Amino acid sequence: MDISLENTEYCSLKRTFETTMEECVEAEISLPEYMPEILRIVKSQAIPKINSCTTVGERVTVDGTCELRMIYVGNDNCIYSFSQTRSFTRYAENPAFLDAEDVKVKTSLNFVNCRATNTKRAEIKAGVGITVCSFGKIAENILLTGNSDKIEEKKREFSAMSLGCKKSKMFSMSDTFVLDNETAAFLIRANAVSVLGETRKISNKIMLKGETIVEIAFVPNEDKSVIRTLRRILPINQILEFDGMEEHFTGDITLDVTGVDVIIKNDSQSEGRSLDVAVSVNAGITMWEQKDLCVITDAYAINGSIDLTYKKMKFYSALDAIRDTYIYKESIDVKNTGVDCILDAFCEPTEPTLSFKEGGISVNGSLKVTMLLKDSLGSIVTTEKMLDYKYERKSDCSDIRTESVPEITVSSFECMLKNKDQIDVKAEMQINCSVFGESEIDVVTEICEGEESEKRSNSAITVYFPKCEESLWDIAKRYNTTVNSIAIENNLEGDTTGDIKMLFIPSA
Repeated sequence: MDISLENTEYCSLKRTFETTMEECVEAEISLPEYMPEILRIVKSQAIPKINSCTTVGERVTVDGTCELRMIYVGNDNCIYSFSQTRSFTRYAENPAFLDAEDVKVKTSLNFVNCRATNTKRAEIKAGVGITVCSFGKIAENILLTGNSDKIEEKKREFSAMSLGCKKSKMFSMSDTFVLDNETAAFLIRANAVSVLGETRKISNKIMLKGETIVEIAFVPNEDKSVIRTLRRILPINQILEFDGMEEHFTGDITLDVTGVDVIIKNDSQSEGRSLDVAVSVNAGITMWEQKDLCVITDAYAINGSIDLTYKKMKFYSALDAIRDTYIYKESIDVKNTGVDCILDAFCEPTEPTLSFKEGGISVNGSLKVTMLLKDSLGSIVTTEKMLDYKYERKSDCSDIRTESVPEITVSSFECMLKNKDQIDVKAEMQINCSVFGESEIDVVTEICEGEESEKRSNSAITVYFPKCEESLWDIAKRYNTTVNSIAIENNLEGDTTGDIKMLFIPSA
C-alpha cells in the first residue's frame, strides 16, 4: 500500500522551568554629621532592580541592585531618609535554558526590617525573592492526510493559535526634572509604570509608542515636616527588533518597569532644584499565528491493514481580548488613627487571577496600599491596607479552560482625606489580557502499513439494521467500506443513520 504522509507544524508555549532564589541584603547605616539623630523609624524600604539577565548554555546570570532605605523622624520632628545600595549576582542552571524561547526574571520583597542601634546608627536587612522562569516553544508535527485512496480518514476541522515567538528586550529612558518653587532634600520613594499606546509591526521590528508615568515623593528643603509628590511623563518612542517576529502575527505586548533611579542634583547655583531620572523598561512580546487545521482523529484501510499512532494534544484558540480601563474606588476606615493629613500614599497590585462565570469574565486581585499619615498629635505613622477589587465584563467564554494571565498597571492612584475617620481611595487601572481556550484532542500522528490481513468477503450489498443514531464512520469501518458510499447508497445527510430502520452497505 502506497502511503504518502503530509504534515504541518503546530507550536504551543510551555513554561519549561521556574525557580525562586532568595537574596539576603543588609547594611549598617551610619548617619552623617549633618543629619539629625533618629527619634523614631517610620518606614524601611528595599527596592530591588534587575540590571541584566544573560543566558549562556544551561546557565542564567542575573545581575541587580537593591536599595535599602530608612525613613525616620529626627529629634526636630522632621522627616528624613537615608539609603545604601547593594549589588547582587545570582545564577540558575537547568537544561531547559538551552532551548528557551524566552527567560523572564521578576523580583519580590519577602521582608524588610530596620532597627536603630543608637541615635546615629541603624541596621537594615531585607529578603529579596528572584524568580527565573523559562518558556519554550513546543513544536508538533500535525498529520494532515495519509494521501492514499485506500485509506479512509476521519478528520476534524478547527482554527487554532500557533505560537509565533516569545521574546523580551530591555530599553532605558532618562530625563532631568526641574522643580518649580522648591528644592528636594531627601527622597522618600520613586515609582514608575509604562502604559502602551500605539504599536506597529514592520518585518521583525515593532514600533512602540506610549508613556512612562514617573512619580517621585521627596522632602523639600523649605519644610522638612511635609512630603511633596512630583508626577511627570516620559514619552515612549521605541523601535525594537525581535528575532522570529513576522508582520502577520498577533498577540500581546507588555511593558514592565524593572527599575527607577533618581539622583538629586546639587550644585552651587541650585541645590536640589532638579532630579536626574533613569527608568529601565522590559518589553515582552508573545505573538501567535492563526492556523486552520484539519487533523486526523481515526483511520482504517479499505483493503489491507494499517497501524496508527495516537497522541493527546492541546490546542489553543483565541476567545476574547480585554483592553480596558477600570476605575476602582474604596473608602478606608481610619477612625482609630485620628488622621490630620496624608503625607504620602502609593499602591502595589498583587498578581491577579482570571475567572469565568456564565455570561462573563472577572479579574480578581488586590492593591497593597501604603500611607504615611500625620495624626492629630503631630506624630507620623505608617498604615498598610490590602484592598480587594473585582473587574467584570460580559463575555461568551464561560467555563473555558484557559492559561491566560491578566496584566494590571496602576496608571493613577489618589488618596483623599474625607474626614478624620475616612480616607477615599481612587485607582485607575489598565487591564490587558488575551483569553485563550484550551482543548485536548486525540490525533493520529503516524500511519504505517500493517501486516496484510484477509479482507472481509462482502456481498455487493449488505443489509444492516442499525440502532438509533449510529455513526456512519463506525459502520463503514466495520464493513471495510467508505462513509461516502453508504451515504450515497442510502440517500443520507450527516454523520449518523438518523431514524432509518434498514441500511444498505455497498462493498468498497
